[in-house]
Amino acid sequence: MTTIVLLRGLMRDSRHWYGFDERLSQRTVPPLFNVICVDLPGNGTLAGQKSPMALQDYCAAVWQQIDAALIAQHKPLEHSPLLLVGLSMGGMLVLTLAAQCPERIKQVVLINSSAANLSPWYHRFQVVGLLAAVVKVLTNAIQNRVSGSQPPKPYHWLEATVLRFTSQQLAIHPQVITAWSKLRQQCHTSFGNGLRQLYASARFQCPKLTGVRVVVVVSNQDKLAHPKCSEQLALFYRTQLHKLEDCGHDASLDKAQQLQQLLIDTLV
Repeated sequence: MTTIVLLRGLMRDSRHWYGFDERLSQRTVPPLFNVICVDLPGNGTLAGQKSPMALQDYCAAVWQQIDAALIAQHKPLEHSPLLLVGLSMGGMLVLTLAAQCPERIKQVVLINSSAANLSPWYHRFQVVGLLAAVVKVLTNAIQNRVSGSQPPKPYHWLEATVLRFTSQQLAIHPQVITAWSKLRQQCHTSFGNGLRQLYASARFQCPKLTGVRVVVVVSNQDKLAHPKCSEQLALFYRTQLHKLEDCGHDASLDKAQQLQQLLIDTLV
């Protein structure tokens, strides 16, 4: 059974896989997956911690969570080659982990990720897309106020903006906005930790890897990280670029089934 470790990105945590992790772990036909979700310092279960300013300083907390999960599952650490799957900033971190302990990792999958030594900042974080999402959310709020319509409850404008920015298929889906807003009520990344994570991501440079297979996945409608960023990663690691059509930055939300099949195909 392959152990898959899932890592989310900037200011997101394991809860934001939104069932993608459960569907992977509940497969009843081979290949079977043992799925581990981890949180970065400053996010989710580790929201009370201060986020480091450099990606390599996140690694200890991630390995600790992985090892704790394997021990709880009675799996020997030294005989558990891992498949690391990282979305956005999570992709940067799985590369950092692979460079640190290549002997523990079988394969890494990068989803809509980027690196400072391969792509310019304005491709890595498309500010225009963010501003467009903010404008649309504010416009809808004004229109709803004029018409007397009520947004779904609970509702948080920031979560509605994030969804607009990162999803192509569910950009205005009330159920997802409500779910994201509920998660925010429970706990969320502080503004300061968000800035620290952004700074760490901005400085990331992809390392050379030995003995670890790299798979690169890109969404063709990513409004956050330009698809050219993933193209450059695929060129750097001399690997195939796998494309998800009509899909936004949050690929596990927009194209969950296709992404799951892609993971299966890359292991065959």
